[in-house]
Amino acid sequence: MLTYLIRRLNLLVLTTLVLMGLLYLALLNMPGSTATNLSGVTNPSDTVAQRISDRYQLESHPVQGYLAFVTARLSGDLGLSQASGQPVSEELARVMPATFELLGLALVWALLFGIPLGVLAASRRGPMPKLLWAGTLLGFSLPVFWLGILGMLTLGLGLDWLPPSGRLNLLYDVPTVTGLLLIDIPLSGEPWRWAALDDAIRHLLLPSLVLAVLPCTMVIRTIRAAMLAEMDKNYIRALKARGLRRGQLVVRHALPNSLAPMIRTLTLQLGQIVASAIIVESIFTWPGIGSWLLSSLSQGDYTALTGGILALSLVVIITTVALEVVQSLLNPVMRKEIYG
Repeated sequence: MLTYLIRRLNLLVLTTLVLMGLLYLALLNMPGSTATNLSGVTNPSDTVAQRISDRYQLESHPVQGYLAFVTARLSGDLGLSQASGQPVSEELARVMPATFELLGLALVWALLFGIPLGVLAASRRGPMPKLLWAGTLLGFSLPVFWLGILGMLTLGLGLDWLPPSGRLNLLYDVPTVTGLLLIDIPLSGEPWRWAALDDAIRHLLLPSLVLAVLPCTMVIRTIRAAMLAEMDKNYIRALKARGLRRGQLVVRHALPNSLAPMIRTLTLQLGQIVASAIIVESIFTWPGIGSWLLSSLSQGDYTALTGGILALSLVVIITTVALEVVQSLLNPVMRKEIYG
């Protein structure tokens, strides 16, 4: 297992260096001053410009400049936002919790609905499995922006069941502790905290459900395929011959062995899910990193844009490696390959 972890860490480091190399090349070729794009300092004085040049080795070989860029970014210096003048790291700390909250609830919906529906789709009885399979094909094919607009027009504006945009009613001023409203509101101790919590949940429901459609279809399809394979294995037939009921076979034996392929599928599609989250945030005016990145792009704030891409990409890469490790722990066959 140690050898496998070392290999994963090597892949993490290599991927990060390649990503930072691409971002560095992009900053060198973007419009405007290279010193401003790297540091975020607009109209620097001669002294400040020389300091920026020394920090990022602008007058040295490009390899030295790249190493200086990597050193600065890995030390936590993401530069200043050209639009607001604030450190990019502080702005990321402000917007990232909203994205984590949205993604987290969407994955909860995907697992909550996807696992039982995947087990049901693996059944060979009745028309329901075929209907579920057709539904997954439809859900996987529909663009997330179309689903978001449709949900906003029907549930938000047409039926007025859920708020069509935003994260919280402006009437509530919640003190920031973790940045996650579902945690900060109860911790506030305010007399209106339960009304604010209800409002926050209502704002979160529609975008999280729209975002959950894609991972939910992935979970259903993966669980179905894994369950069909497991139910045809010899150990299941032996347990069935011993008199175990189908429910016990599914819940205690087949389903646990089907979770590892599901984790692998979500791992491989994590980047696509995060990309969908950026689109959902822009549709529902959700104040997360997706809306912040699009705003930085429209304003030509290249320092903030590349800093946000770097931070978001590192989260995806680290989460992917962590999920691969979890899968190796759940899948005995994969562990055998690793140790072999």
